[in-house]
Amino acid sequence: MSQSVLVIGGSGAQGMPVVKELSRQSQYSEIRVLTRDSTSENSQNLATLPKVSLYIGQPDNEDDLKRAFTGIDLVHVNLNSFALGIKNELYWGIRIYEIAVQSGVKHLIWSSLDRYMVDTNFNDELRAGHYYGKAYVEQWLSAIPQRKESTRWSIMTTGPYIQMLSELLRPRISDDGTYIFEAPLGNGLVPFVHLDDLGHYVHWIFSNPDESAGMNVKVAIEHVSYEYLAATFTKVTGNAAVYRDVTIDEWFTAGPLSDVADVKLGADKGQGDPTLLSYRQNFTAWWKLYQRAGEDRNILKRDYDFLDRIFPGRVRTVEEWMRKVGYTGAASSVLKTR
Repeated sequence: MSQSVLVIGGSGAQGMPVVKELSRQSQYSEIRVLTRDSTSENSQNLATLPKVSLYIGQPDNEDDLKRAFTGIDLVHVNLNSFALGIKNELYWGIRIYEIAVQSGVKHLIWSSLDRYMVDTNFNDELRAGHYYGKAYVEQWLSAIPQRKESTRWSIMTTGPYIQMLSELLRPRISDDGTYIFEAPLGNGLVPFVHLDDLGHYVHWIFSNPDESAGMNVKVAIEHVSYEYLAATFTKVTGNAAVYRDVTIDEWFTAGPLSDVADVKLGADKGQGDPTLLSYRQNFTAWWKLYQRAGEDRNILKRDYDFLDRIFPGRVRTVEEWMRKVGYTGAASSVLKTR
């Protein structure tokens, strides 16, 4: 049966490959992308794809959402945490599901990040805002029973995009030509995600509702240490590379977020809101979370055997990804923060 899909966040880093994959699949009659700017480069690229249509609107505007949901069977939602902040993402994540139910949507996927708060005793040192907002919506959804006569839900948990190694996490080059991967990670681990694989997981969820309904599909390539990352870079490119463990302050001083360290996530919704976290607060907690992941393998777990089953062609190692994309450490733009 032909089905129509609405992708909220479709012109962002995660949404682009999702839309591209769904447009290749015959079971979808329309892929509607909710975008604030139909003239942006990403939106224009999507508009050239088969069956893709652009719908101008805001993901935090009820009238826009209700119109965008008209006639839609399936929905994939990835909200921009950096633009919204924790409170707004929590509110709109819940409201979007309510509107989906009212609109007769059959299946909704909520794009989340790891829900580790209980396992870490709500430790404020690990309170990354873009994780908390998404994870609390996931927790709310998890209390809703699956019913065929209502909107089924699934979760897709992602993590740091490995493409960020060309942007936020890009190595610097020393005077002697050595590539230096600097991070306040210690012996931690990062479950990197390959953006181009995400569309396959979304398609699997939509294609297997009896199995995927109520499921949290936690995706990643593999858990990566930075020593391993640097060694793999040398193996693939032939260029000398090292990992340098730095302090949080060093990373902010020399890194790409130095100019926005004191700007708050969700600042467009009210810079004076005392509940909003600054980029410094947010990414300090983010790095501490991945430091913790090196000590406790339970808080950011992935079932790689399951991922192999539902997507045998997935990228499984950092080396495979580097060779696939021809990674050189050169800069390119990945994230949308507004």
